[in-house]
Amino acid sequence: MIFDLNPIWLRRVATLLLAASLSVLIGAGSALAAGAPIAVDFDAALRGVRFDPAKADGNLDATGKANGLLDSDEMALVAQILSTPDLDLSASGGVRSGDVAAAYAQALASATADTQRLAKAYPTVGEVSTGYALLGQGSFKAFNAMTTSFGAPLRGDYSLALGLDRFLSADGDADGDGVSNRQEYAAHIKAGRAAYVKAALDPGTRDGAHLAAVSAAPPTTSKKVIGVLLYPGFEVLDVFGPVEMWANVPDFQVVLIAEKAGPVRSAQGVSVMAEYGFDTAPKLDIMMAPGGIGTTAQLENPVYLDFLRQQDKTTEFTTSVCTGSALLAKAGLLKGRRATSNKMFFSMATSQDSSVNWIKRARWVEDGKYVTSSGVSAGTDMALGLVAKIYGKDWASALARSLEYQWSDNADHDPFAIQ
Repeated sequence: MIFDLNPIWLRRVATLLLAASLSVLIGAGSALAAGAPIAVDFDAALRGVRFDPAKADGNLDATGKANGLLDSDEMALVAQILSTPDLDLSASGGVRSGDVAAAYAQALASATADTQRLAKAYPTVGEVSTGYALLGQGSFKAFNAMTTSFGAPLRGDYSLALGLDRFLSADGDADGDGVSNRQEYAAHIKAGRAAYVKAALDPGTRDGAHLAAVSAAPPTTSKKVIGVLLYPGFEVLDVFGPVEMWANVPDFQVVLIAEKAGPVRSAQGVSVMAEYGFDTAPKLDIMMAPGGIGTTAQLENPVYLDFLRQQDKTTEFTTSVCTGSALLAKAGLLKGRRATSNKMFFSMATSQDSSVNWIKRARWVEDGKYVTSSGVSAGTDMALGLVAKIYGKDWASALARSLEYQWSDNADHDPFAIQ
């Protein structure tokens, strides 16, 4: 795409952006001045950016972790406040609808301008950006990282929305009753969203479930730790294709591990720093063994194989790219399972364990918690397949688009299969 950056064009764009922003501000401002309800359907807005309202938890808490509350439920609280112009909980130390309406108008004007480019493909992105801004600093930061990866950083004025963090964030207190929104959520969400929203905006709520939530510690959430196990002679794309995808998932934390912490030389001659050695590595939720010319040496390395076995006992998923499946097989992790490997070195994998059902025609193969991919570039497709398995295909597809990657999303379509 070629952009014409002549001054006349720039002035026209600036004029259009200003007009759009003023229009939004005037419209929301008029509703505010008139004390009229502001109707916002955040569920529809989330679907417009390919987020599933029933699954999306991409916002962050103060520790930088996904906060465990559905984004759509948190935004429903904001929507209820906006639709109730006479709501004023300031007497109990809570929120006022007028303040939220003013913040909404400012944030929406800024987001409309900031995301104009994205709106062509995702028409509700401005509304969603506004919703995340109203959910506090952590949520805004997380969503801003995503829009920035699409080339649309949120640089406008969101100060009023972010100033309501103490009321509208997960750890804020919308009704001022001393019970956080997170605790209200824990106490009432089983009865449905409406029950949560009602309790979160009623400082007089004192039912048994509510009191139990007050006394209970806030639920802890953590990112899934993905460990990639390096070794001398690993294949660079085996590692960094999946890492590029996984590191852009807000709920994932990717760490690089080797037998000894420090630089590890790849098959391509590029050294990569392993943050952890086997003796200091954290417990892994997801483990990945890459392939490469160094696989042969690791097949005879009992330390590497034992680390695979020990971590596998508690992983949610154990994965491999290319000849990494040979390492999983040698460690005894794939017995009786379906798996695949690099077609050019297929015998390296099959000779490690004949009880494995080795699939010759597959981009990647899933069998329970074990996910193995074919050669090199297939690992990136496998990584997105794992994202789809956990968060849904729409989320994985959106991630691929954000990175301008053409995802081969059919695990059975293998143009490199042995004939």
